[in-house]
Amino acid sequence: MEPRNRFDRSIQQDSSPVDDDLPGAGPEPHPASILIVEDEGIVAQDLKEALTRLGYRITGVASEGAQAVSMAAQLRPELVVMDVSLRGEIDGIQAARMMQEHAHVPVIFLTGHRDAETLQRAVMTGPLGYLIKPFQEDELRCAIEVAIHKHRAELQVREREEELRRSAELLQNLSLIDELTQLRNRRGFFELAQQALKVAQREHYAMGVFFMDLNGLKRINDTLGHQAGDQALRDTAEVLRDTFRSSDILARIGGDEFVAMAHVHSTQDLHALAGRLREHLQIFNQTHRRPYPLNISVGMTLVDIPTEEDLESLLARADAAMYEEKRAVSNRA
Repeated sequence: MEPRNRFDRSIQQDSSPVDDDLPGAGPEPHPASILIVEDEGIVAQDLKEALTRLGYRITGVASEGAQAVSMAAQLRPELVVMDVSLRGEIDGIQAARMMQEHAHVPVIFLTGHRDAETLQRAVMTGPLGYLIKPFQEDELRCAIEVAIHKHRAELQVREREEELRRSAELLQNLSLIDELTQLRNRRGFFELAQQALKVAQREHYAMGVFFMDLNGLKRINDTLGHQAGDQALRDTAEVLRDTFRSSDILARIGGDEFVAMAHVHSTQDLHALAGRLREHLQIFNQTHRRPYPLNISVGMTLVDIPTEEDLESLLARADAAMYEEKRAVSNRA
């Protein structure tokens, strides 16, 4: 155990009165909240009185490491002033390490130890201050102010980094989204679908690839204008969202072309999805008054696992199947 020394209070804080009416005098800043961790009652009381004189707010006093960790999580102080050597199974260094795992609360260590081993253990926890007993009150105040300032600066840096990360993530998402339909664009589809194909190959389950074409888009643009054409594309996206599951990958890959990759078990599932798409198209045309009928051609292919085909080949196969359907409809007409 370290020697228990009450710190030297020979230098006191200047207690001269402050005239609040002086020009430029603003409201005092909110006092920093501090948790004291000290298992010697007299020393803890001295610390509490000194910190109160220095203008800080004491949120609590803990005498054991486990208690300190719990109080730090509950009270969320701006700073912990903690003795290194605490009675019990958890000393101050271990308690500081546990605090850092749950919250980034800054710690100032107080110790009578001067040996290199204790110092090295303490430094590894990343404290923002380390005072050797006995110390003077102004040394304590300086250590606290430096620690709080450094901690707030670190918080600002982390907030800026988080904001930059969110901005980068937003830009990344925007680069993967089709602005008109809010489906994935071609790049977004390939990034997700290639990963889904790898997972399917690893987990040995089948996938279905669909290639879909909005029929008559050029005619809608030529006769009704591009605003109507844009609405037809948004309508198509709405019908596709209603047809496929949220876990399926939907995209508009350009012009009037849409693709989807869905988790299926058999060719029967492919035809069931295509049938559901036609039902939803019929319902949409009946319930929405548009100057055009929404009509979509569908080609599909089952991805048997394992497969050596890449995503481009699978899309080409589904595209060929779609044009076969177009020719069959044209011949029947």
